[in-house]
Amino acid sequence: MLDFAPLTQAIQQYDAIAIFRHVNPDCDAMGAQFGLKCWLEENFPDKKVYALGQETTTQRRFPALDSITDARMAECLAIILDTANADRVDGNQFRLAPYLIRIDHHPDHEPDFGDLRLIDPVSAATSQILAFYFQEQEASGRILSRKAAEYLYSGLLTDTLCFRTTNTTGDTLRAGAYLADKGLDISRLNRVLFDQSLNDFRFANHLRREVWSPDNRVAYVILNQDELREWNITGPDARKFIDEIGHVKEFQAWAVFTENGKHTFDGSLRSRRVAVNDLAEEYHGGGHKNAAGVKELTADQIKELMTEIDQRVQADISTSSDTD
Repeated sequence: MLDFAPLTQAIQQYDAIAIFRHVNPDCDAMGAQFGLKCWLEENFPDKKVYALGQETTTQRRFPALDSITDARMAECLAIILDTANADRVDGNQFRLAPYLIRIDHHPDHEPDFGDLRLIDPVSAATSQILAFYFQEQEASGRILSRKAAEYLYSGLLTDTLCFRTTNTTGDTLRAGAYLADKGLDISRLNRVLFDQSLNDFRFANHLRREVWSPDNRVAYVILNQDELREWNITGPDARKFIDEIGHVKEFQAWAVFTENGKHTFDGSLRSRRVAVNDLAEEYHGGGHKNAAGVKELTADQIKELMTEIDQRVQADISTSSDTD
């Protein structure tokens, strides 16, 4: 169980708080960021709270991001959410802060990143960690509004793919129940987060047609810039369709790679059982055991990476067969 007392002490100490999260943000990053901002503003109305960054997500609508001067940043407590590496923070102003707190559910491979680190790799989402912190704070008379709860629930629901990922636990469901009890419209949130436009529906069909899987064990798609322009979709948004491939039960690992404009490719990796995060770290990325990302790979590196993943899958299948 994480000790949240130092977090509360730091929040009480500073008059201004700046909240950061990772580049190419998903709903957990954005939901945690705005859920925390909303909670702070409601419970500490005398403090100024900033949600900082340049990028956003298209999965649901979030408020506009803030901006501050470097001089103001030097007076702020900085809280970085859902980010394991300093290089992946959306913006560099956090480096000016006198005190830095990290709250994250990714494996902690950068121990010097943060003066206070509240890291729980067992949690399914950063929003789950914050949900339990806010619940604990209710004993001190602090509240969690429906608005803030909805932001966190959006992050929890999307990071677990509707509670279907392998890291979904009883605690995950308890966090979800705590948030839902704040009066959330669960069915409406599901529609907002998961209903597709007609163009998205057709793009998903295109993605399925482009899947390459010579052995029916490992599957991947490579999308170039021309295809992205044809479908009027960005690389990060295209990679979010990776779950379309994961519904095929024969596939044990799968990936989507998109050309990034630098003549290289960024990618999202998923697997049912084998680890992919350590391999991702070798290719300018990282993440969770069964869900990770990579950056700036050449076409040859994509082949090398997928070959390594296929070898792991084959070994896992052989081991499983031996023990059956």
